[in-house]
Amino acid sequence: MLELEVVMQDWRKNQGAVMTCEEIEIALEIVCTDLPGAGNSHLHLGIQRDKVTIEAATAESERIVFKPTLRARLNADGSVNFLGPFAQGPKAERFIYLVWSTTDGDVPGAMTGRIKLHLNHLHWRSVQKAATGNKPIRVRLALTNAKGNPVMASVRPDVAKWELP
Repeated sequence: MLELEVVMQDWRKNQGAVMTCEEIEIALEIVCTDLPGAGNSHLHLGIQRDKVTIEAATAESERIVFKPTLRARLNADGSVNFLGPFAQGPKAERFIYLVWSTTDGDVPGAMTGRIKLHLNHLHWRSVQKAATGNKPIRVRLALTNAKGNPVMASVRPDVAKWELP
């Protein structure tokens, strides 16, 4: 009976609280530039959906653009919870994986590395504005490091160029 009383007290305390479970859909546009380029026809970049890499394109491209759609919900603490097959990681630290892989001709090969594009810096207000304005949140990534190799790392907001609506 004590447990029921505690639950009732908590329920009464929260009667004035506004709870939302609004879920919105947002589009991202991930623009990958400065790719490793010439001589790397065997190297491809794709995006991870669930556990599978899709939309792989050659690193010899001038640029590669991915357009994943995510669902987003406001967490009780005011942060954004990104959901869907492209959202990876724990609720408080969501990210998107871009995946480097090799090919042998037209045959897909092994994964050689990943890029973790962090999302947890995005605020609900920006996400909501993008959704209501039907505009994507755009990010630009330069994917060749100082040594001329493909970037394979966590990409934090200060490295990526985010364009919010």
